[in-house]
Amino acid sequence: MSLPYYMHAGARLRRILRQQQVVILHYAKKVGLTPPGLYRYFCQPVIKRKKLEVLLAAVPITQEAFSQWGSLNTVPFHQGELLLIFLAQQKIREKQLAARLNITLATMQEWCDTAQFSQDQLQRLCEVPGLSQAYFDNPEQARKGVNWLEAYLDKCMEVQQCNRKISTLEKKIYSLTVKKAG
Repeated sequence: MSLPYYMHAGARLRRILRQQQVVILHYAKKVGLTPPGLYRYFCQPVIKRKKLEVLLAAVPITQEAFSQWGSLNTVPFHQGELLLIFLAQQKIREKQLAARLNITLATMQEWCDTAQFSQDQLQRLCEVPGLSQAYFDNPEQARKGVNWLEAYLDKCMEVQQCNRKISTLEKKIYSLTVKKAG
């Protein structure tokens, strides 16, 4: 018996745009939105059918391809997403790996957004037990259970969007505090 998975439409759309290297500013103009308006859609788990049709037509991608889309079915593989899958399989947090590699959490999150790692990044990642160049070139182990991996990657994108919102709110609170104190 398998559990149903309800796709987070906004996170899936954001991942598709990221993989196709779509510039958000241009895409937002193309669909008649401001970038902040588009980012609001990225946070929505359900997007109305008509609006989703407009958003997908600008990519272009069909609704069926959108719902069946898998980032691990393309070559070259998105190496940042493969890193996220490795971390989940090994039960390692991004913060722990960042500390092990002596980099900041923000840098680690940028690496997870990277489609193709530089040679320096690959060398540093290969120092981690269980990771090798082959894992990023032909990740057969990660391909098992692709539907659940896609679900996990959608959730990662959803959390990333929430973290961005929190960061923005913290900056606004700080600026208001500074104004009030001054």
